Amino acid sequence: MSVLNKKYFLVVVVLLLTTAVLEARSTVGGIVFLNTYISDTDDDTKTNKITKFNVKVPNNSRLRIRWDNEDSVGMYLEAGFGSGNELKVRHAYGKWDIDERWQILIGHTSTPFAPLNPQVSMVHNSGDGFGNPNPSRQSQFRLTYKLLNRQGAVSIAILDPNSGENYDTNSTSGIELERESTMPRIDIGAVYKTFDLQIFPSAFYTKSSFENTLDSVSVWGASLGLRTASEKFTFALEGAVGENWGNTKMSDTSSVAGNSRTAAIRNGNELIDNKVTKGWVDVGYRFAGDTFKGEFHVVAGYDKTKSSDDAVQQEFENTMYGISVPIDLPWIARGFRIRPEYFVFNEKDKVNNNSDRKETIIGVQVQVTF
Repeated sequence: MSVLNKKYFLVVVVLLLTTAVLEARSTVGGIVFLNTYISDTDDDTKTNKITKFNVKVPNNSRLRIRWDNEDSVGMYLEAGFGSGNELKVRHAYGKWDIDERWQILIGHTSTPFAPLNPQVSMVHNSGDGFGNPNPSRQSQFRLTYKLLNRQGAVSIAILDPNSGENYDTNSTSGIELERESTMPRIDIGAVYKTFDLQIFPSAFYTKSSFENTLDSVSVWGASLGLRTASEKFTFALEGAVGENWGNTKMSDTSSVAGNSRTAAIRNGNELIDNKVTKGWVDVGYRFAGDTFKGEFHVVAGYDKTKSSDDAVQQEFENTMYGISVPIDLPWIARGFRIRPEYFVFNEKDKVNNNSDRKETIIGVQVQVTF
């Protein structure tokens, strides 16, 4: 290619890129976290205490790209990374705002179920497994209807039902039973705003079936969240109940209770429901100085799973409590945040009391947003 042709080619590329930017709004950014904390882990015997000093980039550090065109069609991509982890997809979806009321979304993102999160950041992020009914990010088709005057919205999403834990043919073969499905998982969620209060009701349902050696099992959840603020104080909570969450995809598999939410097997082929109860509360106080602003949050969570049949001896209970204090320095270094945290996470096997576990963490998270 001649020098003239190279210059012409470069001009064409620049013009095309400029045209694309003029015709569409796009942003590129990201967040990097660094967690520095001391963790103490102990069990009920008090003989297995382990203390560690940790410096980690958690895997919720992220890169993000947003793009919207003049026809109200947009796309959002977000990839997560962290110490020792490969790049993974957090969000990858496209949307079309048909008009001021209707929106269609397709792709991988959070579902309409239980949309709130408490201020828990460094360990057991967002309180997953310790009270937060987080359904995780999943592939979906979603239809949203928005109320006028920004008073709220209602969404319904169709998700893949073929997820969650499976069952072996017996305790020694290690051969998993084939999963069957005749209907999708359906998530429904809404938000309604009145005065200074936001209300978030939601629910989901699916049915897990397996090869004919096992019964089918219903998997469902219902949640209610509240969020409000008054001058310097903030308040949020969310609670949920349901059954057999281990038989679908959720974000609460990071603890003893979270790993025991599948329906239990009895007599080789009978599935016994596991009942799930969980919730959290977050009370915050806003403060500010000449060069900084922040919030002081007190957080507590409760998480329980128990067999619906007393003949199946299975009951787990998790709790958490602690403080989180995100502090921004917008008048000195925009995009720079520090977050001191102190949390205690308890896991209790109420059938086998010698399986208790307690983890205490204290440290500071540093966050850079761009």
